Amino acid sequence: MHLKTELEQRWLLYQSTGDTFFDSFDKGGQTLYFGVDPTARSMHLGNFVVFMTAVNYLKKWNKLILIVGGATGMIGDPGGRDSERNFLDNETLETNVKAIEQQMHTIMTHLKKLTGLDAEVQVINNYDFYKGLEWLSFLREVGKYITVNQMMNKETVKKRIEDPEKSISFTEFSYMLMQGYDFLKLYQDHGVTLEISGSDQRWNIVTGVELVRKKLDKEVYGMTSPLLVDSAGKKFWKSAGNALWLDPEMTTPYSMYQYFLNTADEDVRRFLLILTLLNIDEVDNIVKKHQEKTELRYGQQQLANYVVETIFGENAAKLANTISGLMFGDDSSTALAWLDSQTLESIKTELWGASAALWTPLLDLIVETGLTTSKSEAKNSWLLAVFRSMTRKLTSLTASWKLAIWLADRLDYLKKGKNLLNLSSKNNKNFYFWNHIISISLS
Repeated sequence: MHLKTELEQRWLLYQSTGDTFFDSFDKGGQTLYFGVDPTARSMHLGNFVVFMTAVNYLKKWNKLILIVGGATGMIGDPGGRDSERNFLDNETLETNVKAIEQQMHTIMTHLKKLTGLDAEVQVINNYDFYKGLEWLSFLREVGKYITVNQMMNKETVKKRIEDPEKSISFTEFSYMLMQGYDFLKLYQDHGVTLEISGSDQRWNIVTGVELVRKKLDKEVYGMTSPLLVDSAGKKFWKSAGNALWLDPEMTTPYSMYQYFLNTADEDVRRFLLILTLLNIDEVDNIVKKHQEKTELRYGQQQLANYVVETIFGENAAKLANTISGLMFGDDSSTALAWLDSQTLESIKTELWGASAALWTPLLDLIVETGLTTSKSEAKNSWLLAVFRSMTRKLTSLTASWKLAIWLADRLDYLKKGKNLLNLSSKNNKNFYFWNHIISISLS
């Protein structure tokens, strides 16, 4: 299948500055890039969409460069913001750059194991472009070719200037000049002829295309992918307003797995096409099987497994699947019986962190479900009393963690009926009821 056709059928092509480059990249041997600013130590799911777009180019034996913005990260892209960004110190930026570079290599290793795609990504820190570059030289090399009129046409800049409650500094205003200069340097030093990004970066890409054309009289190109939203119009890479990160310490594989397991049925096919390398026939077969019994969430499971395995690796995907089965399976208390202590310890770490005390997760969960308003109140609840009572009867840490996970699984039921429960007294009849139920379940 021709590259452009595949990008279109996979919902990955939104806009481009021309069409001729598709033929060149379809034949292979070309070089493209996308960029990430190190405002955090990890990329997020929005970056992952652009990465998977790039992977479709890699399938055609093209080369990919990831630019990590050690320089542009010092400035901050004004796009999508109503106010000035807080500057990060140099040490934090350097740490984030190294972390993102390692993350990119890790994901490529996982992708190769999952799909057999034998490709590498070259990572470049754009700070190297600016070391030793004098201010006057930058103005002469870049500034004279880009008009203020063009920069003012950028929608996010317009909004910040026209709204009296907002403003934009010259520092942020100059961001697109730097991104344009990145493209120029990459063309000169590495023969890069294409930049890809999300659609919110269109004007920054155009700046680079124009700079190369005006300064060198050469043609380079840009392509954007749509900013993904689900069928409800919610930003795809956000969960409860928070970014979903590709770092397991910032977003656990289980959390990522659950995010995709909750995908609406009508989004499954589109997300499988965008976020996996499964061919279109394979995707359609998954969707067909899914539609036979949608309540089993077969399509969501395939999507969640693939994405988590690509980002975090095979073992993380298996563990996330196991936890999901324990928490939401029909008979999680029975499923716990076959787990060994190492797996249970991994589950504990995944859900609550490596340093969690045995009863701490339950305190957190009791508060989070709204059963109590504070941890101090939870400490005096009958539910924790049940847990402590049962723990004293158990002979191993493994069995205790089985109890913790079992109770966590049931908190959702407790939440639904919380108006009928009185948690304030350890002598409440609920203590004796649940103590009896749990004794039976663990026997």
